Amino acid sequence: MSAIRWLDHTADCGFRVTGPSLEDAFCEAGRALFSLMFAIETIRGSTAYSVALSAPSLEALLVEWLSELLAQKDLSRLVFSRFEVKISGNAIHGFSAVGRAFGEKLDRDRHQPRTEVKGISYLGLDVTCADGACVAQVVVDV
Repeated sequence: MSAIRWLDHTADCGFRVTGPSLEDAFCEAGRALFSLMFAIETIRGSTAYSVALSAPSLEALLVEWLSELLAQKDLSRLVFSRFEVKISGNAIHGFSAVGRAFGEKLDRDRHQPRTEVKGISYLGLDVTCADGACVAQVVVDV
């Protein structure tokens, strides 16, 4: 079941993802990001890329998470289709994320490039958890 909902945005592209936990919402945000850029179902998870990040807020941590994944597409030519992350911390001391993204080297013919994402925006950014569900909303610069 896909938990991605695409949002109308005048100049850029946005999405809202939902998961039963904060970690699931972050993983779904990674899936949404790469679904926007590629035919994600064509990406094999044969290579694991490890990620360790910290930020003062959950919103900033989400931007760091997605920005790191996006950077690897440009730096290492890795594209991802599956994600794992463990988030810890609090609003007083900040948050950290340790995780992995699974994918492979970009194959333009097989992965069918779609929208080019330039960066992750703080505009419209939101991370909320309530009633057994976490929702993350993101706008990306295209």
